[in-house]
Formats: sequence, C-alpha cells, structure tokens
Amino acid sequence: MASSTWLHVGDILGVHGLKGTLIVFSHTRPAQAIADYSCWRIGGTEATAKSYQVRRCWQHGKRMLSELDGVNDCNQALAFKKLKIWVDADIVETDDDEYLWDELIDCLVVREGSGVVLGRVIALEEYGAQDNLLVKTEEGADKPGEWLIPFIEAVVVDVDLDESRIVVALPDGMDVCFTPSC
Repeated sequence: MASSTWLHVGDILGVHGLKGTLIVFSHTRPAQAIADYSCWRIGGTEATAKSYQVRRCWQHGKRMLSELDGVNDCNQALAFKKLKIWVDADIVETDDDEYLWDELIDCLVVREGSGVVLGRVIALEEYGAQDNLLVKTEEGADKPGEWLIPFIEAVVVDVDLDESRIVVALPDGMDVCFTPSC
C-alpha cells in the first residue's frame, strides 16, 4: 500500500529482555494508542522505512513494549534501536475538534481582531499541562523571534486547515511568550 503521508508516531529506544521485545516511546495520545496500529513502518527516515507487522504491543511503566513478526531475539531487535515508527496518516482517526500535529506545521498564525501575522508554526511542544505551538516570525518581521503559544481553547480561536491558518486571541501579558532573536 503506497501512501503519500506518513505520521511519525514513535521512536524505538532499545531492547527489553532476550526475546527481541522493543522499548518504544509513543508520540500518540494516549501513549497506548500506538498499539492500535497493526502495521508500522520503521526506519531512520520515511524513505528508508520498511513495514513490519506488530505481533503484540503493551504498556510497561512510562514506555510501551512491542514484539514484531520476524524479530525473535535481542540481537535482531538491537538493529531497531534509535529508529522511528510511522503509520499511514489515512488510518489515523481524529474527532472534529482534534488535529494531528503534522497538520498544524507551517500554518500561518494570526492575532484575532487585528489580523497581525505572528508567524508560522514550526513545531509543537509538550510541557505537561498542554501542547504549545512554536511559532517563528516571518522573514523580514520588525521583531524577529519565536512565540510559544498554548494550544488551548481559551487562546486558539480558529483552526482552518484548508487555508493553513490559525487565529489566536492572546490575553494581556501573553507577550512574555515571545523570545526575540539576536
């Protein structure tokens, strides 16, 4: 099955035990959701990734453990250390008010009311309480730098993926979330 879009859903951290069980850091929410996908593409890059059937996947402490078809001992499993896990974006389900992080990258971020362009989303970061948009100002901005904007309902007014545009309402004092470039 060929897909034009793959989502990076996890990283292989190492090996657990002697039977080839992989230690996986899941980027899904909740972390156990990575177990919902029975076929993973694994590799250093999307281009070099190969498909593997997931035989078993379960939570173990803060990490996930996984067994893949054809990987039966720790020596085979060691070859997977530090590789990335992708799944076909077409099989990932989201609710109407949910977004995949990859969909938000490169969206233009605009201040509600004034229409002032703050910049473009270059990454999403998670610091426990909520996800945050990392927004870099556009080339030639009066004040170059980066914004760290909480991706919460009180701040994010609208997300229009068709227009690649996010409208935000920054409350008073939110300017402290801006880091100027040198």
